[in-house]
Amino acid sequence: MPVPSNPAIDTLSGIKSNLKYIVEDQNSAQNAKIENCIGSVKVPVGIAGPLEVKGSDGTEGIFHAPLATCEATLVASCARGCKLFNAGGGVQYKILRDHMTRAPVFWFNNSEDAAAFYDLVPQLFSEFQQIAHSTSRYARLLRLEPQILGSTVHILFEYYCGDAAGQNMVTFATQEVCDRFAQSDTALTMKLNNITVEGQRTSEKSLSWGNILHSRGVAVTAWGTVTPQACQKILGCSTWDLYQIIRNSKEAALGYNINQANIVAAMFIACGQDAASVSESSWSHLTAEFDRETENLQLSTYLPSLPVGTVGGGSALETQREALEILKCTGAGSKVRLAGLVASFALALDVSTVAAVTNNTFAASHRKFGRSVDSPKAKL
Repeated sequence: MPVPSNPAIDTLSGIKSNLKYIVEDQNSAQNAKIENCIGSVKVPVGIAGPLEVKGSDGTEGIFHAPLATCEATLVASCARGCKLFNAGGGVQYKILRDHMTRAPVFWFNNSEDAAAFYDLVPQLFSEFQQIAHSTSRYARLLRLEPQILGSTVHILFEYYCGDAAGQNMVTFATQEVCDRFAQSDTALTMKLNNITVEGQRTSEKSLSWGNILHSRGVAVTAWGTVTPQACQKILGCSTWDLYQIIRNSKEAALGYNINQANIVAAMFIACGQDAASVSESSWSHLTAEFDRETENLQLSTYLPSLPVGTVGGGSALETQREALEILKCTGAGSKVRLAGLVASFALALDVSTVAAVTNNTFAASHRKFGRSVDSPKAKL
């Protein structure tokens, strides 16, 4: 059956005039870089911490994390994990890589022509680098990695982008390289048919083994120690029981973590990161190592692809800047600190959540904090 027309929701002006819960804030609407902006939706922000953190980039101190979420227990659980790790000396992290990628496809008539171009790619690096650098003060082309697929050559362009996440930056730079090369005599000689700026080799906003093995954004590992005394006092379980649950639940996992996506999403939203990048960013691998002599449990997590930035994009909005200030992630070098803190707080949440499963309080805590006892739906 046809849906009857409703002027209140069938036109943009009608929608704006009937807004009740979406706030039509003129300031936010003017600063937002989206089309047909009608206002903003508020997400509650809680503060987790304090967490003692030490990073390979020189970061050292006490940190709190702003978490934008509607999920009850998330902030409290993360804070509990922070308390646990603080008792064991805090969390450390190491930045492993920092680059942003784009992967254009060069199309030819046949595999023979594609193979000839593949051999030529190393000789084109200086030319491509010069063109790319002309588009930005910050993007720096580091490496080209070609791969033949049939009659096409996919080239992974790897850039360093300073404190910007760099998705748009590398897109503009790579597009300029492609456009200018397509008009060159070399392209004519190589019998180039076409160039498309992306062939999904970068797996932007989608999970693939490319994200895991090669990384896109900042790759970071974080670790901390859980002592048996703190584990029993704060989490209500032993380090051995915690270790057993982690080891057993890995059997059903592709990669493994408990719920680190919660922290990635909450910190991304609060700090103005691209929320859709949670798709590739939340893949991580949690590792547990038990010391039978001391009964200490060392937990570590590895996040290979965190496309974060502290300048440009959503992080330029006032609310996101405030969140970055809470994290002490402003100024030069702050991007890698943000990545390190995301990993550190994600590890804190994981240990607290797995403890709730271990001591069988997971459902009870959600029932207590996630629903109002006065609500008629509380027992549903």
